Amino acid sequence: MSLSVHDLVRSYGKHVVLSSVTLSFTPGRLAALVGPNGAGKTTLLRIAAGLIAADSGRVCGPRCLYYGGFDCLPVRGTENAFRRSLGLSAVPDGRKALGRLSRGQLHLVGLRAALDLRDPALLLDEPWTALEPDARVRLNERLLERARGGGVVVCSTHDLDEVARIADDVVFLGDGLATLHRREEQAGREFLREKLLGFFRARRVA
Repeated sequence: MSLSVHDLVRSYGKHVVLSSVTLSFTPGRLAALVGPNGAGKTTLLRIAAGLIAADSGRVCGPRCLYYGGFDCLPVRGTENAFRRSLGLSAVPDGRKALGRLSRGQLHLVGLRAALDLRDPALLLDEPWTALEPDARVRLNERLLERARGGGVVVCSTHDLDEVARIADDVVFLGDGLATLHRREEQAGREFLREKLLGFFRARRVA
């Protein structure tokens, strides 16, 4: 089942972040959500996951898991997911181990836990932040595996290199509006970083 948003509007005070945004994220395709700071990427993901309300509009689709950092994981199922991620059998040992991890390691454990929870739609906010190159490769493999297995996967990011590598669809947010570009529409069926940067700058909030 696709995850879609219809005519979403969300403002913070007088600042309109989303202005009648309509999008559809398709199972089997990995989507990247790109835009400058304040463009509404996190807001859009959190509305889609049911964590905050839109001023107007609606969301249709399967159950979503939003991951925006280790502290954002839901309580449901996370202790078992942490144990699997750390290779441990006991929750107390897992909690002690978590306290010894660096920020990047903690983020990686959280990502693994989010992927293990197997929700039909996975919404990741800046998933590549603080990850080493090898960890990025492993994450990309799991994200593509999840998408190719029929899941909805949406990642918000500023990392245009990762977007160029693995995204099937790229949504650019800016000035409250959203524009969608598909890989198969690109010359050579490739997203080039320079072209992505041009799209990004065109959607930059003034």
